[in-house]
Amino acid sequence: MPAASLSLTRPYLTDDHQPLQQQIQDIVNTQIAPLAPQMEERGPHTDREVRRMLSETGWLGVLLGPDEDGMDAGHVVKTWMLAEVARRSAAASAILQASILGAAPIAEFGDEAMRRDWLPDIAAGRIWPTIATTEPVAGSHVLGMETTAHRKGQCFVLNGEKDLVGNADLGDVHCVIARTGKRPGAKSLTAFLVEKNTPGLEVVRRPLNGLHGFSADGLRLSSVHVPRTRVIGEIGDGLAVALLSSVVYGRLNLAAVALGIHQRLLDVTKEWVSTRPRYKGHLSDLPPVRNRIAEMQGQLMSAQLAAYHAAYLLDEGIPCDAELIYSKLTSHRAGVASAEHAKQLHGGHAGRLGNPCEQLRRDMDLVHAPAGPDDLQLIRLAEQALGPSRTQWSARHLSHRHR
Repeated sequence: MPAASLSLTRPYLTDDHQPLQQQIQDIVNTQIAPLAPQMEERGPHTDREVRRMLSETGWLGVLLGPDEDGMDAGHVVKTWMLAEVARRSAAASAILQASILGAAPIAEFGDEAMRRDWLPDIAAGRIWPTIATTEPVAGSHVLGMETTAHRKGQCFVLNGEKDLVGNADLGDVHCVIARTGKRPGAKSLTAFLVEKNTPGLEVVRRPLNGLHGFSADGLRLSSVHVPRTRVIGEIGDGLAVALLSSVVYGRLNLAAVALGIHQRLLDVTKEWVSTRPRYKGHLSDLPPVRNRIAEMQGQLMSAQLAAYHAAYLLDEGIPCDAELIYSKLTSHRAGVASAEHAKQLHGGHAGRLGNPCEQLRRDMDLVHAPAGPDDLQLIRLAEQALGPSRTQWSARHLSHRHR
């Protein structure tokens, strides 16, 4: 890892983390890095080799406790891990983070039996979960969703369609948020566990223009019968499940992916300007070029500080919704700003297929929407600053963690 990144993570990652850091770096360098060019070359697809390889690491259980056979490593380690994976393959990091996120509803809201039945297998990589909240029309407007769940005996019957479900085609079980009450009430939604082979459940392929290997497809539910025992939490908890998962897990996960893309973007751009001949020297000798590199370095440092600080507060048990929101907003905005600098420094080469700058800019674009686009983060930050007062989802997470 570059020296600047090490100095920034040093207050948060201690000597106790060193063996785990080394293990992560070894796997990233020897197993993930060689897969990355193949994933990019194949274009939009669902990469199953990454799932097979990551299943053996135990990293899906990075946040799960010893009772669930997890690593119990905390949010700082998770953030560093996702960033380190993304530095070599943004798609592999997106695949990993999507199922760490998918485990959140069970870990946070599942009863003892549900956690016992599912979480050890998730931690071991035998089961990959997803979360399905977003819809084709409602988008990020959770309370506007149209997917319904009607009671029928000891089952619920689900009908509707979800979109942009990370790992939809890889997932073994999906946390599906559906409407069980009249809109727009806060208790009008409920979360359900739906296994992949359930009759009436269909994956709808909708390829992305970046993050090749990662898929964020649709799920179509046509009279899908789910037993009452597969309700996550209580009937009416669906909004809480969706928002806690998004605020506490999704925002920081995406911030970490953006950090890794950003670091790689800076690395390839430094190499480019340092080896590109110009005026008996190199591009890196020119003051305007050096200024852009300095801007990229500064943007990355700001984003790293925001993300690791938020992760540290979570690990310390301090409510930090504003910091989590800001981490995602800052990581994406900083990454986009650096991508523009990289484009300027690469000139026309930045648009050529196969150029790392072109790929990384596409990948960074896809960090924008998940867990809410920038405008939504600004709305939530304004609510934190001015009101109205909202639930501190990080406080709910901390209370669940210590139950």
